[in-house]
Amino acid sequence: MPEVGMDGVQFLSPEFQKAFQMAQQAERKPIESLERRKGSMSSKVELLNEVLGKIDGVKKLLPPLGTPVAFREFAVTADDPKVVTGSANKGVADPGKYGLEVMRLAKSASAVTNRFEDKDKTHIGTGYIRFSTMDGSTKDLFVDNENATLDGVARLINNSRLGMKASVINDQSDPEAPYRLMLIADGVGSQNDVEYPEFYLVDGEEDFFIDEEIDATNALIRYEGFEIESPTNEITDLIPGVTLSIRGTTDPGKPTAITVEQDIPKTTIKVKNLVENLNQVFGFIQQQNTLDEKSKTMDSLGGDYGIRAAEQRLKQALSMNFLGFDGIDRNVKSLGDIGIQFNRNGTLEFDEKKFENVLESHYHEVTDFLTGDGTTGIIPRLSHALNSMTRPGDGLLSNQKMNYSGQMSKIDTEIATKEKQAGVRVEKLKERLAKAQGALSSMEKQGAFFQGQPGGA
Repeated sequence: MPEVGMDGVQFLSPEFQKAFQMAQQAERKPIESLERRKGSMSSKVELLNEVLGKIDGVKKLLPPLGTPVAFREFAVTADDPKVVTGSANKGVADPGKYGLEVMRLAKSASAVTNRFEDKDKTHIGTGYIRFSTMDGSTKDLFVDNENATLDGVARLINNSRLGMKASVINDQSDPEAPYRLMLIADGVGSQNDVEYPEFYLVDGEEDFFIDEEIDATNALIRYEGFEIESPTNEITDLIPGVTLSIRGTTDPGKPTAITVEQDIPKTTIKVKNLVENLNQVFGFIQQQNTLDEKSKTMDSLGGDYGIRAAEQRLKQALSMNFLGFDGIDRNVKSLGDIGIQFNRNGTLEFDEKKFENVLESHYHEVTDFLTGDGTTGIIPRLSHALNSMTRPGDGLLSNQKMNYSGQMSKIDTEIATKEKQAGVRVEKLKERLAKAQGALSSMEKQGAFFQGQPGGA
C-alpha cells in the first residue's frame, strides 16, 4: 500500500518524503533569515523606545529649572506656627522678614439653643424652622415626628444646605441638662453675619429656642503700626506674593516674626531628581555599550552610532563652562562647583550637602550657571541636546527608530513575496514528485508483469 506523505502527496518510498522536506526547508531558509533580521530590528526598536522614554522623563523635569523664577523656591516660616503659616508665589515674592500681631481671628456667626437632658429622646415638637437666606428670601424646613429631637433637627439642617452647620454639643456646665444644639454659619467675617432661624414647633415636651448668639467678626491684625481688619483668616494682599493663614492670636504687643527665604531643600530635591533621571539615561547607554564575546550585538544597541552620539551630546551639554569668558572671578564655573560630577562608571554623582552650601552662599551664581539667559546655561543646553535626540523627523534617536521601523515594514513585504513564491515552487515540486511517483509505479508494475511471463523478463 502506498504511504501518505506531507500535504497529501503520496510517496512510494520514504526517499520521496525526505526529498520533499529538504526542498521545503531550502525554500524557508531565506524567509527565516529575513525573520531573524526583523526580530533583531524589533529588539532595537524596543530598546530605542526604552531610552526615549527615559529621555522624556528628563525633559519633564527641565521647565521647573529652566528660568531664574522657575528655579527658585520660597519657604514662609513664622516664629510661632500656631499663630500663622504661609506660602509664597515665587514669581512675585521677595526674601525678607516681617512682623505681624494678631489681635483677633475672623469668626463665623454662631448660636446655641436652650438645654435638654438628652439629645435623642426628648420630643421638641413638630412643625417647621424658617431660615432667612443671604438673598433676602425665606425657606422653611419641616420637622416631623421622626426628627423631633436635637439629633433629628441637626440632621435636617445639615442635609438642607441652607448656609449653616448644626451639631449637638455636650455642655457639662449644667450636668442635669448638658445637651444643646449649636448652629455655625458658613463663612467667616462680618459680611457673613446671618439671621438665625425661627422655630415654629408645637406639641414639644419642652420649649425650644435660641439662647445665646455670637456675631461674625473680622480678623484684626497690626502690621507696620497699622491696625487692619480682614474679612477672612487667609490674607493675600499684605506681603506681596505671600499668602498668610492666621490660626491664632499673639500676646498683646508681641508680634510674631515672619520670614520669607529661599527654600534650599526644595530646590535641592528638584536638582537631585534631575540627576537621578539623567543617570537612568547614562546607565542605559553604559549597559548597551558593555560588550564581550557573549554579547548579542544584533539584538542590542551596543556600539550603535546613535547611542554613542547621544551620550556625547549629553556630556558636552553638561561639561561646558558658560561663565568663564567674561573676566569675572566666579565661584561657580562648572557642575563640579555645585557638587555634580561624572564618576568612572559614566554616571553622575550628586553631593547634596555641597550643593546646598553653594546655593545658600552663592545663590545667584548657581542660578545664572544653570538657567543662563534661556540659550546659554546648563538647563537650556541640556534641553537643546535632548530635543536633538527626540524631535520628530530629525531627532537622532527618533529618526533611528523610524528607520528601523521602515526597514521592518520592507522586510514584511519581502517575506510575504518570498512566501508566495515559495508556495508556487512547492506546488510545482508536488506535481513533479507526483509524476515521478506515477512513472516509478508504472515501471514497477511492468517489471512485475514481465517477471511473471514464461522465461522471465
